[in-house]
Amino acid sequence: MSNTKFSDEFKKLKPNYEKLGSNVQQSLEIFLNEQDIPYLSIKNRVKELQSYLEKIERKGYEKPINEIEDICGIRIICYFQNDIEKIKDIILKEFDVTENQSKQELLNATEFGYRSTHFIATIKDSWTSTPNYRGLNDLKFEIQVRTILMHSWAEIEHKLAYKSEVDIPKELRRKFSFISAVLEDADIKFEEIKNAIAKNKSQLIKEAKRKQQFDENLELNLDNLQAFLDYAFEDRKSDIKETRSVLKEMLKYNISFKNLILNYFQYKDILKQIENETIKEIDNHDEDLLWHQAGAVRKLMELISDDFFNDRKTYPLAHIVKKYRSKNI
Repeated sequence: MSNTKFSDEFKKLKPNYEKLGSNVQQSLEIFLNEQDIPYLSIKNRVKELQSYLEKIERKGYEKPINEIEDICGIRIICYFQNDIEKIKDIILKEFDVTENQSKQELLNATEFGYRSTHFIATIKDSWTSTPNYRGLNDLKFEIQVRTILMHSWAEIEHKLAYKSEVDIPKELRRKFSFISAVLEDADIKFEEIKNAIAKNKSQLIKEAKRKQQFDENLELNLDNLQAFLDYAFEDRKSDIKETRSVLKEMLKYNISFKNLILNYFQYKDILKQIENETIKEIDNHDEDLLWHQAGAVRKLMELISDDFFNDRKTYPLAHIVKKYRSKNI
């Protein structure tokens, strides 16, 4: 087949690949959000015609539409190595995977490189019953999954055009090997830090439940504050960014961790009364109106800090908190 026929074939199918890439990206975003797997980005791309033709010439393909498996590519960049395994489980469950390969695992200890996990897949036949995926069941696509550090390495490697050890001048190989090892070690260390944070939080909450008292002598930092909020308001929605904002407000208004904890145990029933009155005044019993963790702890801070309350007393329904403050609770 001539390049002209290859080009015509590609141009005819490219809109389908673009549709496939967009839809698979959206599906992956939903799947990861459902499993609370954080990610930096999920992006899709379809090869340009020139890149497609160059690969045909380089590989000698005769039926490129069938033989080239990465015409459509989706890249997932996550934060931690352990998340790659979670994402892998999702991909294997939700798509028909024909190839599953960790490029990093294929490298010998002395080989150059720091790679991602790759999948070649198609959509399941059942998906074609929906309009978004109709007519896309025979199209292959590639999914790459990398951590941020893997992605950084791959981008720099691509920029320098070094694809293998033989490409690198001998005098630079040692530096590249060192950087590769440092990045891999950093990925491992970040995973260890994440696990240590989760373990510490779990232990603090477990001990607080056993004693029915959270340790008020703990250092005020983001992790300890989040552990306290998960203990005190475990049925409320959590957002680490909002917890960070609360931490800044505590420092600004000189509200100590000890003061916050002790007052929580004293006023936790009052907080529920304030919340109920707030919902009643709005005349709506929608559960979405229930405070999130940050909202609940801010109401507590309004009760115990004059300065904090005075800066917030113009907020709607602040009169409800004012009523309880006037009772000298």
